[in-house]
Amino acid sequence: MQRGEAKIEFYSNINYLKKEFENGCVVSKFLYEKAKLEKNFKMTYNQFNKYFNDELKNIHNQTKTAQISMNDNKSINTIEFKNEPVKLQIKPNNKKVFDAKFGKKFNDDDIL
Repeated sequence: MQRGEAKIEFYSNINYLKKEFENGCVVSKFLYEKAKLEKNFKMTYNQFNKYFNDELKNIHNQTKTAQISMNDNKSINTIEFKNEPVKLQIKPNNKKVFDAKFGKKFNDDDIL
């Protein structure tokens, strides 16, 4: 193949490749073998994999990451904190590291 023919071959079949990618053929090696049989690809796997990663895989990962981050932002904003756990107070100079009464309201007379 001459220089640039692999790129032309890949982009001339981009609709077919996107359709197969969306149908679940997301592994580049399997998609290359399928395209080689059905579309008579002449490019090498290394050339195909370069364009596959640039066009299909990275775009798919970016949109998936964007959707996840949008969902996380929505869920973070809707969380209400009720019944927060007891907070541990650590004082390195104090021999008593954990104070069981910290954050609780009760009288010292109630302790047995």
